[in-house]
Amino acid sequence: MEKLKTADMHQDTLNPILAEILKRPELNHAEKRASQLPREGLLKLDLAFSSVYRRINDEMKAVAQQGDPKLQEPIKADHLEIIKKYRATSDFNIIEKPEDLGLEQKDKTNIILHLECGDILTGPDVVEELYARGIRSVGPMYNHDNQIGGGAGGDKNRGLTPEGRRIIDKMVELGMIIDTAHANRKTAQDILDRVREYEKVAITHTAFGEKERFMTPELLKEVASRGGVVGMNAAKPFFPTLDAYINGLRDASQITGSTENLSVATDFGGLDAEHLYEEFDEIGKLSIIAEKLSADGNFSDQDIAKIMYGNIERLVKKL
Repeated sequence: MEKLKTADMHQDTLNPILAEILKRPELNHAEKRASQLPREGLLKLDLAFSSVYRRINDEMKAVAQQGDPKLQEPIKADHLEIIKKYRATSDFNIIEKPEDLGLEQKDKTNIILHLECGDILTGPDVVEELYARGIRSVGPMYNHDNQIGGGAGGDKNRGLTPEGRRIIDKMVELGMIIDTAHANRKTAQDILDRVREYEKVAITHTAFGEKERFMTPELLKEVASRGGVVGMNAAKPFFPTLDAYINGLRDASQITGSTENLSVATDFGGLDAEHLYEEFDEIGKLSIIAEKLSADGNFSDQDIAKIMYGNIERLVKKL
């Protein structure tokens, strides 16, 4: 097989920068980044969605559930500072429009800045502010409930709120990618119902399962029918073994009838060592997934090229 382009639909590369900004060494996941996302491995990637987030604690969850914009101001300020630091990091080429993909620079990885937790989105104006700073992909909520809707670890009956509809509408107006990975199933469906003619939808890192955090076959088909992309997460909390992960990709392709809407996600930089596969424990080894897909016998070279890079590129070119 000829050399493939590779992409990662979800990774956390900012932890060391975050700890420095907040002067909170206990938040420093530098060891995770160093082991899972070494610079030489990152530079082998052609494209990655990288999350901008503050590590969630109980205080932040309480603030989110109060819905007071003033309480979110210091948290928003942290996010803006993180984005500033990210943009100043020499390893990354920030993608804001399709044309930026053609500006590949030596020793830089193309990055889509992804807001993984939408607690700070207290109004459409904040969405506009983050868009102006370079955010192009948004997960409206993390695992807890917020002013936008229900998180995967919150009230499973909580759906998209009136404020959430305003936020989602602004994302659509700006042409941002909407990610339902951490939404509960009701909110995820409410979002998809709200944006029925919109193609830039995604589940950036997920799997099949009974938990609210995992997608159903129906949700997969819904996203695929819009032309969206689903990142299947290659880690033990999602699939117990790498072989099970390959089986999951095969099952997903059978559910949708094609490989047009599937991609690889790793969540590297935010995982503990015990959550990694022995044969795939850092981003520089991403090619092993292509090798296993080829050995499976159910995926053509064209299918593999789409899963490893092409489908994510297609989504990004819609920005």
